[in-house]
Amino acid sequence: MAVLNTGLSDVHWLPGGARLVAEARAELPQKDGLAAAFCALAVLRAAGIAVADQDEVAKAAGTVRAPDVPPRGALSRNDFRLELPYDAATAGTSAAGLAQAIRTLSGGRLAVVPARGDWRPETVSDLLLGLWELPRVAVLARVDPAELGSPDTPERALLDYLDTGIPPLWTNRWRPPAPHHVLIAGVRLGAAGTLLSIVDTYRELGDDGVHDQPVEWVAAGLESVLLVADAEVGPVLAQAVRYAGLQ
Repeated sequence: MAVLNTGLSDVHWLPGGARLVAEARAELPQKDGLAAAFCALAVLRAAGIAVADQDEVAKAAGTVRAPDVPPRGALSRNDFRLELPYDAATAGTSAAGLAQAIRTLSGGRLAVVPARGDWRPETVSDLLLGLWELPRVAVLARVDPAELGSPDTPERALLDYLDTGIPPLWTNRWRPPAPHHVLIAGVRLGAAGTLLSIVDTYRELGDDGVHDQPVEWVAAGLESVLLVADAEVGPVLAQAVRYAGLQ
């Protein structure tokens, strides 16, 4: 279990989490409307699979673009290599399309298992608990950013949360009109609280695209999850989903 020392409690990266963070940071930011493709690209590259760019993932996933609303201070990125459909009414990337894109672009080397259900803090924790013994895993999450805390929540407030379990009052000022995709890469454990390390798609969100969120806020904002790991451990992913009481 890899550990990163900071002023907060140590980050316990999920297996392969540190490599995932490095790949995501190297690609920042997402292209306009391609948050899902950005996350999947980081997952593929972290697994050693060569993929040209976000466009290739988006094309394979059937992504439909819409007007982009980046967070304050972030610039739009529209250097598209491929022509992608654009329609505000039908914009987005389906979980099924994204899962199939990862399977296809990996040549079947990666298994993708979806997880949906009643997201509670204990459900999220149970799901992550079932992944620690894998050699490598990625947790690709579809979330409502309005439910998350501010990515620039002061460290002192996060420390207090770890000690008391009372989530900070800082709310997320970035509230895009549609769900967003991020990666859950690590955990910080405290006496009473649990922070999840979120890998985001803009450098301006957190520390070079990584920020900590109370598990309560993540559970409130979660819509669905895709678990990705080497194909031979696909049954372990399915078992982790069942163990957490999800579908």
